[in-house]
Amino acid sequence: MMISAIILAAGQATRFGQSKQLTPLRGKPLLQHVVESVNASRADDVIIVLGAYADEIRAQLHFGRARPVLNAAYAEGMSTSIRAGLRAMGEDTEAAMIVLGDEPFVRTRTVDDLIEEYERTRAAAVIPTHKGIRGNPVIVDRRLFPEMMNLRGDVGCRAIFADYAGSIVKLAVDDGGVLADIDRVDDLPRSESKE
Repeated sequence: MMISAIILAAGQATRFGQSKQLTPLRGKPLLQHVVESVNASRADDVIIVLGAYADEIRAQLHFGRARPVLNAAYAEGMSTSIRAGLRAMGEDTEAAMIVLGDEPFVRTRTVDDLIEEYERTRAAAVIPTHKGIRGNPVIVDRRLFPEMMNLRGDVGCRAIFADYAGSIVKLAVDDGGVLADIDRVDDLPRSESKE
């Protein structure tokens, strides 16, 4: 069963005010934490979608096994990055894990737990929850790919989940990182935001 992880890292970070992807966090760029966590997981293929700051990210990041792809339409919103990632996957991909490039604290074990739950259930989607709150990353089965390719604007997969409520699995995880996205400088740990 082929599962591709798609890391969405093309955004302009307008609320952040600078290249969020390259902001220092615990001694390395914020995005590097995400890439390393996913690279260490059981995902069969890792794709990282770049857009804004692509040249700078290519120069500063260590991609390991992650394959960078460029989303030239990144300014049109998250849906364009999802579509770019789906286009980059192999035809034998059974599911895509959509990983947010601004959630650097998600543990590799959590990524693997989501993959295992998908393999066990073959659900339309597997969504992590922490203390009852839905988080990311999410795994989406290939049966939803056509609808994902039709997404437009600054929306993610949640826009289509309502139609599949009966076949979505929520997996409780002991990982607050699934809720901790970095949208503003104030979201960084205090020690980092003073640098």
